[in-house]
Amino acid sequence: MQLTTNVTTVDFFPEAFIADEGVKRFQKRVTFNSNGLKSYSTVTMLTARNEWETRIANGAEVTGYNLEQMPRSEYTPMAVG
Repeated sequence: MQLTTNVTTVDFFPEAFIADEGVKRFQKRVTFNSNGLKSYSTVTMLTARNEWETRIANGAEVTGYNLEQMPRSEYTPMAVG
């Protein structure tokens, strides 16, 4: 899901799909619209649902749906370089 306000665009990408259990975690990307800076984190399904509800209640618009995983070239948590 993608939620947009005049300050930020927040994308939630499914981390993985587990058969019979669905998506358990999401990669979250916050893009600051004024300068393009990005922040990344991993959130649980419960946290994502609460954040969707809160952001929408505060005026954010749903502007897209992310059905695929975030490209690994953009964000790889716990990567050892």
